[in-house]
Amino acid sequence: MKREKTCILSLLAACAVCGASASADLMWDEAIDGDLSSDYLNPTQLFTKGVNNHVIFTTIGAAENGGDQDREYFTFEVAQGYELVSIVLDGFETDPETNLGFIGIANGSVFPTPPGAPDPTQLLGYYLLGVSDVGSDILQAMGQGGGSQGFSGPLGAGSYTFWAQETGPSTDNWDLNFIVTEVPAPGALALLGLGGLAARRRRG
Repeated sequence: MKREKTCILSLLAACAVCGASASADLMWDEAIDGDLSSDYLNPTQLFTKGVNNHVIFTTIGAAENGGDQDREYFTFEVAQGYELVSIVLDGFETDPETNLGFIGIANGSVFPTPPGAPDPTQLLGYYLLGVSDVGSDILQAMGQGGGSQGFSGPLGAGSYTFWAQETGPSTDNWDLNFIVTEVPAPGALALLGLGGLAARRRRG
């Protein structure tokens, strides 16, 4: 009986650890934390939790929302010595599945252009995403948004603000994972290069 009780306690402890790990990378979940801001001048302030940083929310088309377009604005800071390397679309549920969602990114802690008359030249980038993008990194695709400032590679330290919305009449459920990692030290990169060279020589 004592051994059985010990096993049960160990299992519960393991579950608690797993639960803590699962929630540690959650920046915002509208089901828990409430609606994200709809004001481009006052986006919801988020804080990164580690490498993986999930933002989970719902956007609703105007036709399904009493004629009002549901827009989501949020911002967070990438600390010095770190960089935003990926935005992985971990989930996007919509009906019909051909429907697309819009996401834009801009420098700073407020969005620089109003949604009623958006100026793409004020954006770092944007992307129209769909169900086929689930599981993919969309960061570089955002950097190719036509007419935007554009970018390639990771985004360095600084504040970034995001605008997401539904492009049609549907309701979309989003799960975005913002992956933030430490910038590799130049010395570390050199050592990696030397290590690769040595390995090639050994194989030769």
